[in-house]
Amino acid sequence: MFQAPGASAVFDTFRDRSDEDWLNILVSSLRVPEIDGARMPDFPPEDLQREIHGHSGEVSLHEAHVFYREIKSYCAYTGRPLRPENMVLDFGCGWGRMTRLLMKDVRPDNLFGVDSTSRFLIEARRCNPALNFLSCNLVPPLVMGAGSFDLITAWSVFSHLDEFLAGHWIREFHRLLKPGGLAIITTQSRRFLSFCAEMRARRASGMKLEHGWYEACADSFTDEALANSRYEAGQFLHAASVRPPHPQAHYGEAIIPRNYVVKQWGHLFRLVEFLDNPVRLPQVMIVLQRMEGL
Repeated sequence: MFQAPGASAVFDTFRDRSDEDWLNILVSSLRVPEIDGARMPDFPPEDLQREIHGHSGEVSLHEAHVFYREIKSYCAYTGRPLRPENMVLDFGCGWGRMTRLLMKDVRPDNLFGVDSTSRFLIEARRCNPALNFLSCNLVPPLVMGAGSFDLITAWSVFSHLDEFLAGHWIREFHRLLKPGGLAIITTQSRRFLSFCAEMRARRASGMKLEHGWYEACADSFTDEALANSRYEAGQFLHAASVRPPHPQAHYGEAIIPRNYVVKQWGHLFRLVEFLDNPVRLPQVMIVLQRMEGL
């Protein structure tokens, strides 16, 4: 894979810094293009950042850093601490926010991001040519070979995919991971049902919902009692953005219960953690470890 001149400068310069220092360095790079002699990656326009994450700049970096710390913690917990030689894939990478966080710990030629939206990838490559950003289709497979990766991450991707796509990509993660490798993903929590109900109540009272996503939430899981019943039964919940057969019907808002993960994905992965704690993360984090010998 072609690497830009000086591609390892960020890794070489900051690899020994603490995670807290690293966050401060990234925040400083919003304003300072070169730090300690290392040329820092650029940032995409703020409107594109907000389109993907709902916010931008320092707020966006802080959110990503919280997930980054959880990733590192669970890699260490499973006896697979993040190392420079690890092969890492960020699925649904957007403009490359999470891969940027990992540049301190993993060599740039081992960091990959994939996304299905071309204009996001254009920005990712423009801002950070040191890393490897590849296009993917709506459904697998990816171009990488079986057993290519030690770690796959996906922030706020499985919080949108329907059951059909989620299942296909989980099986693809199993193919791509080395035995014992980790997939760390997030989805919406059960609390999201109440949030959608709150958005409906605000709209019904005549309040203007200030973000388009809030409108989408107000239209999601309109039968709250039924959705809660399905969650209790361990069923996959998905509210499509548009009606089928439109391709975007596979996208929307998703809630994946713990019992579903165990029952439907348990033959491929060991469930290490199902973290539903809003104090630590705004979404549920699911940590899966690929079974040895499967």
